[in-house]
Amino acid sequence: MEMQQPTSHELLALAGEIDNHAPVQAVGSIVVEAPVDRVWVVLSDVTNWPAIRADINTVSRAEAAAPGGVFTWRTGEVVVTSRFAIVDPERRLTWTTTAPGLAAVHVYAFELLGPALTRISAAESMDGPIVAAVQLNNSQLAERIQSWLIGIKNFAERP
Repeated sequence: MEMQQPTSHELLALAGEIDNHAPVQAVGSIVVEAPVDRVWVVLSDVTNWPAIRADINTVSRAEAAAPGGVFTWRTGEVVVTSRFAIVDPERRLTWTTTAPGLAAVHVYAFELLGPALTRISAAESMDGPIVAAVQLNNSQLAERIQSWLIGIKNFAERP
């Protein structure tokens, strides 16, 4: 069986970088009043995602987050496939997302600020014909990232 070469987006995710040439890019961060291990679990366990953001309908995965691990999820009517790249518990989590006409890179960093205080930072890039077709821009992606981070915060801060 022939091994498939990584795509440019997968190489970026493996390097912990977004695509700086993509037409849509955004960053965001938020401070969460929860220990870093709790914040890590909230994001790295993709089955939590529908509780984090209402537009994520379903997520399927076979195992825990691991480099090369593949999972599918649905946002609205769009089914996407994601692949973990860097899985460095409580420090960094990166993955790629693909769908027809879409390639995205997601880079998340975790910073311990105190025993129960964590900063989570996100950087994302999106490219492909679908980005232009839906007229997605940097500020819209920044809003989505912020809503995502708020969802992570709300979930992680629950008793």
